[in-house]
Amino acid sequence: MEMKVVYVLVCLCLLIWTGCAETVKVIDSTGRSVGVDTPVTKVVSLGTGIAEYVYTLDEGESLVGRDSYSYFPPAMQNVTIAGKSSYSPDLERIIKLDPDLIIADNMLSKENLKEFEDAGIPVMIESLSDPEKNIDTMKRIARVMGKEERSEKLISFIEKYQDLVLEKTSGLTTDGKPKIFFEWAGKPYYTVSNGTSSDTLIGYAGGINIAKDLGNKTRKYPTVSAEWVIETDPDVIVQTRSSDKPFSKSELAEFQKSIVSRPELQDVTAIKNGRVYVISGEIRYGVRSVISELYMAKWFHPYLFKDIDPEAVHKELAREFYSTNLEETYAYPAES
Repeated sequence: MEMKVVYVLVCLCLLIWTGCAETVKVIDSTGRSVGVDTPVTKVVSLGTGIAEYVYTLDEGESLVGRDSYSYFPPAMQNVTIAGKSSYSPDLERIIKLDPDLIIADNMLSKENLKEFEDAGIPVMIESLSDPEKNIDTMKRIARVMGKEERSEKLISFIEKYQDLVLEKTSGLTTDGKPKIFFEWAGKPYYTVSNGTSSDTLIGYAGGINIAKDLGNKTRKYPTVSAEWVIETDPDVIVQTRSSDKPFSKSELAEFQKSIVSRPELQDVTAIKNGRVYVISGEIRYGVRSVISELYMAKWFHPYLFKDIDPEAVHKELAREFYSTNLEETYAYPAES
């Protein structure tokens, strides 16, 4: 009996000494098995859209490093920049931060991955750039961080509006869907094809991407000519631009004006009907990609979505999951 008591006491001491640590194993997006010692208290995020998501799970308490393109919510700017992106991480700084976990995307080189693993830091390769896979990614990250309940609340919010868009667009025929020209990264006639997140969002929102079939495995972002755009004659033009800081409303308006004023496009249906829009690249990925979906759904089908205010939904998301009042402008013009 005494030996049993001693054994129990030893086990309790070990639990206290290790902080009740447990190794959680997950299969990341590349199929790698990753073991993460929990509880996770320090995370470096280098992957597309990941930092914003990690922030929602515990209001930024565990986020000790971020990529330079992640700046929302405003408090995110207090988090150390640990590299421009997964492609160019600051190895020395990250190792000094001594994180429990690094989350990077597939731009992380094998050499950098090995350096982190040799330093004893587990690395998950994940991204929230694919709307079709985002929910599964969110669940994996929430599991290793022990934040499943918080994540489920966010996922329910996202799925509520995804389902709403699907419900309103599910009855549309091909003839009832507008033709969309999506201009990428602010480069004239640089567009998106099948297999890109933007193409997926266009489909979700009830549109037809006119460049869908132009890409291949090695070229998902083809450049087309003005003549091609004129010939295909899109009903709607959407341009996206990204930056390491928020755009002002006047900047978005100038971007839109630069498209509308192109002399070669004056006979295109989208120009003639005033259906040219600009959306900030920062809400095309991750948690807020559902806001992009709502904006595009309303631009494509203003009658079906006349009772939906994407900006109001965006403000609700910011208050509920980021504890901040949304002040920045992310789309222009906001109304269709």
